[in-house]
Amino acid sequence: MATDSTSYIAGNYGQGQTIPCILDEGAITPSSTGIDAAGRERTVYGFASGLAVGDWVALSNDASNTFALTGGLILVEKAVNGEGFVIGRIVDTPTALKNAPATAAAADTLAERLAGGYYRKARVEITAFPLGSIKKFVVYSDGSNATTPGTGTTLKLSITGTYANHYGYLDSASSGGTGLIPLHGVPAGTDGDTCNILAVITGLMTAVT
Repeated sequence: MATDSTSYIAGNYGQGQTIPCILDEGAITPSSTGIDAAGRERTVYGFASGLAVGDWVALSNDASNTFALTGGLILVEKAVNGEGFVIGRIVDTPTALKNAPATAAAADTLAERLAGGYYRKARVEITAFPLGSIKKFVVYSDGSNATTPGTGTTLKLSITGTYANHYGYLDSASSGGTGLIPLHGVPAGTDGDTCNILAVITGLMTAVT
């Protein structure tokens, strides 16, 4: 038998930024209507990858994780084997579903869940970047290089856009970006397309004209 040498003595010190996030809990399946202990008739919903308070979560790097589809919120999920995107932990009970899907088919893809509001939210303590700040930026697409959430080498500060608009503008790049980790994705699109993202500032940024 394994020896359990753990204890309930407190051991969590310090606090990262705590931010409301969307939970990607996978496909949602409505069950048959049943009766709860109080005698109320209700439908129960099952999640393919359900999350709870205390769970550690990863930044979603799915192509559907865009600023537009998430309403500017950070999208998190259960950690995936081998991916280095674990961003923090859930620190309170997830909310009720924003909208309840009528059928499993209505919410079996992430794009459907985000578009239909078929998801829960929870406050997540962001522990991955304790010294960084999260800012909203505008990204210029270049027609060749997509921005992937969590990949910090493909964005550079646009000198032209930033000083013309007095706001943070970023250029897509194939490599060489520093000091930024995007929390949303942007497709390669057409040269000159613009999209919003949130990004964590982790250090000195590289600037280009």
